[in-house]
Amino acid sequence: MNIKVGTRGSTLARTQSQWLIDVLAKAHPQVNFEMVIIKTKGDLVQDKPLDKIGDKGLFTKELEDALLSGEIDMAIHSMKDMPSKLPEGLILTVPPVREDPRDVLLTPHRITALDELPKGAVVATGSKRRIAQLQKLRPDVEIVGIRGNIDTRIRKMQEQQLDGIILAAAGLKRIGRLEDSAYYTVALPETTFIPAPAQGILAVEVREDNQTVNELMAVISDQNTIVQMSAERSFLNALNGSCHIPVGAFCEIEAEEITVYGLYGLEDGSRVVTRSIKGAPEEAENLGKQLAKACYQAVHEKPGKVYLAGGGCGDPGLLTVKAKDILTKADVVVYDALVNESFLNDARADAEIIYVGKRAGNHAMRQEDINALLVQKGQEGKLVLRLKGGDPYVFGRGGEEGEDLYDAGVPFEVIPGITSVIGGLAYAGIPITHRDCVSSFHVITGHLKSNAYDGSSDLDWPVLGKLKGTIVFLMGVKNLEKICDELVKNGMNPEMPVAVVHRASTPYQRVVTGNLTTIYDIAAEAKITAPSLIVVGEVVNKRQKLRFFDEKPLFGKNIIVTRSREQSSQMVEKITELGGNAIEFPTIKIVPINEAACDEKVKCLKDYSHIIFTSINGVEVFFDSLARCGKDARAFGNLHITAIGEGTKNALLARGLQADFVPDKYVGEELVSGLVPLLTKDSRVLIPRSKNARIYVVEELSKICPVDEVQSYETIREDHATVDPLAMLNNKEIDYITFTSSTTVEFFVEKIGAAHIDAINTAKCVSIGPQTSKKCVELGITVDIEAETYTIQGMLDAILKDSQK
Repeated sequence: MNIKVGTRGSTLARTQSQWLIDVLAKAHPQVNFEMVIIKTKGDLVQDKPLDKIGDKGLFTKELEDALLSGEIDMAIHSMKDMPSKLPEGLILTVPPVREDPRDVLLTPHRITALDELPKGAVVATGSKRRIAQLQKLRPDVEIVGIRGNIDTRIRKMQEQQLDGIILAAAGLKRIGRLEDSAYYTVALPETTFIPAPAQGILAVEVREDNQTVNELMAVISDQNTIVQMSAERSFLNALNGSCHIPVGAFCEIEAEEITVYGLYGLEDGSRVVTRSIKGAPEEAENLGKQLAKACYQAVHEKPGKVYLAGGGCGDPGLLTVKAKDILTKADVVVYDALVNESFLNDARADAEIIYVGKRAGNHAMRQEDINALLVQKGQEGKLVLRLKGGDPYVFGRGGEEGEDLYDAGVPFEVIPGITSVIGGLAYAGIPITHRDCVSSFHVITGHLKSNAYDGSSDLDWPVLGKLKGTIVFLMGVKNLEKICDELVKNGMNPEMPVAVVHRASTPYQRVVTGNLTTIYDIAAEAKITAPSLIVVGEVVNKRQKLRFFDEKPLFGKNIIVTRSREQSSQMVEKITELGGNAIEFPTIKIVPINEAACDEKVKCLKDYSHIIFTSINGVEVFFDSLARCGKDARAFGNLHITAIGEGTKNALLARGLQADFVPDKYVGEELVSGLVPLLTKDSRVLIPRSKNARIYVVEELSKICPVDEVQSYETIREDHATVDPLAMLNNKEIDYITFTSSTTVEFFVEKIGAAHIDAINTAKCVSIGPQTSKKCVELGITVDIEAETYTIQGMLDAILKDSQK
């Protein structure tokens, strides 16, 4: 049997074809294999870049024509040269074992990595894929085009005194030129410098009806190479790739899992993305298609936007209006350790919240990975808020994140934040400048790096020791002793005032003061840790007159708020105004029910003489029903309106209705005793109320006249939470827990767990009134404080009174 093997005439083509013929001949000694040399258009046109010639199949068409005509039986190509689509009637048979898939840099410089190339080096390549990756990894490098076979390109590198050329390792190995005394070879890792799809694999193209060659190849095929070829070629095919666009793929095989890496971009190189996907080897083809789809969408769909925002220095009120606006809209929120987590309550319920906390020596995610995450989410078309403590550009590495977003083509904006340098000191009562003593300030990173050879520091201590302005060290508490010693050693007055401010502008703020010789011992005794500011200068002496934050009556008190998220704002704001730390842990949420029944009552409102609103929720839900029925406040006509509580009364007032009766005490018994004299047997009462409410009022009033109730809403358990109150209770960090209804008590215990009642009782429990207190006692909770007036303000007054004991 005689098999004609077609190949191009270059040294590499003939060498790799001869290698395959030798392998086949050894496996099939009874078969004669004859090499046939055929020139392609890519061989003939050497004076133009590949992407300018204008045809797919530059190195394959003539071989394919010979196959179809029967002139040859099989054609051997470098798989990376194969177009994504083959002519009708032709297929690729199974491949032999793969050669090295990597690209390599040949260079006259004695280096071992791409980043060691001289700055501004000139590197030659004709591949858009290689250009795109080289520009990303080394934007300083000048890239020039190059054509020709391997020997020609190496000669051009030497003649033109280039700093390097990039070639495929497989071809160099096959012709024995991977290593040479004339240059150094630097391998480029295939997962970070992605090769062409199926690079290093020999493509054996045959007529689809040629079963003979298929059977011959099956004997020498390699299973791992088949998996890699399947994944990488399916990626290429799905993108209809060619030399005109940057496209690359590599399938990494590890035990029973494969990872497919893909690169794809626009023809002009203005937008290039890389992605990866994992799966089982048998999923190789499908994984390649999925990865191609992800890359295509990332390139062609409009990218999202990333906001690099400062979250201020601790007090939630210091978040800027713009940052809060983006927070409420963001698809993704990426935040770090210095951000007040209460901000997350303003995020969308369906937003993706990602913690990437960073403190010295304790990083939840490396900075490089954070940058990549922001790029990924932006390329997915998401609106991303990167929320950082203080200001993103003041020792916040926001500049690095912005640069990576720029390089990836992801739009971004910066929202400045109130840095702790200014805001944190202000909350400690320390002005950073003051006309009486200083007119300048200097901000220094406290992360001191010493020279490994002589122990010297990056900081110029002789200069710092002579400065007249305020000096602020950020992130330097662990180096406090060294900082003070160096300043004194270099000429600063040992009596210079110093303050250390821990967790500035938060309810956990602590401030210690001293001078350069005493502050280290004072801070150590007070167990001051990070995050802390160190401020050196005469302005520290202004603290006694200018301190305000830690003078507030509830300063340092941690108070859990269990109301629904929608209703908690009033209580949270008032606690914060008083200096307390309101920890939102909503246990309930309000859900409208029986809307049709409520609408029916609205339509016949004129049939009633009295209506009773028992809560703000009842007002809101009833007015929603009015709106659905095309009515407004005028529908109440001559109805007598009763409201339980100031909040309910004010909710009606906001809608244009004045309550006729508000009981002095906001309990059912007081309501009944006040209403009984106003009712007759001809009266008719409507009570829109909670499904969870007591039946007492309905039963008592029904003894006098007809009473219709409509259960318009119910209170259910809120399971979403951004804090862990049990951990805080176990650590005895909580001072007060507030309960505004029986259901908040019931659901708080359910969420914490009845087994942890003892932990709950480590804090003081504050009840809004008798019914809530009764539920607390039923569940084993000690009621330490009950409001005298059954309102939110009444609860706060009770807490204030208790805190001042």
